[in-house]
Amino acid sequence: MPSNAPIREPSQIRNACVRKLRTVKVSEKFQAILGCILGTDWTTPRLVELVITPDGHLLGRCDGQASFDAFLGDAADLIRNIHGIAPVAGLDGDKIGYMVAKVAEIKRQR
Repeated sequence: MPSNAPIREPSQIRNACVRKLRTVKVSEKFQAILGCILGTDWTTPRLVELVITPDGHLLGRCDGQASFDAFLGDAADLIRNIHGIAPVAGLDGDKIGYMVAKVAEIKRQR
């Protein structure tokens, strides 16, 4: 069944995610992770890069740091948290898919 909805560009989806997620109260750590995934400056210090280790741990590199020394939890928990915040923030399937795809990009960077 074809949809009449217009195809949105990734930048449009990203901007919509930023707009919707900015209004939701979450922990500072999760806010920093979301900010990094979306390329926004929501926390100080700012996470500038994420990596997922082969054993599934999520590590972050803060602005001004040379190494990934911020342990952020388990990558599987990040995916669950994205799905958990989606109904609260009003994220549709495109926005959830965008966020999950960003996490998949981080996994591929190993």
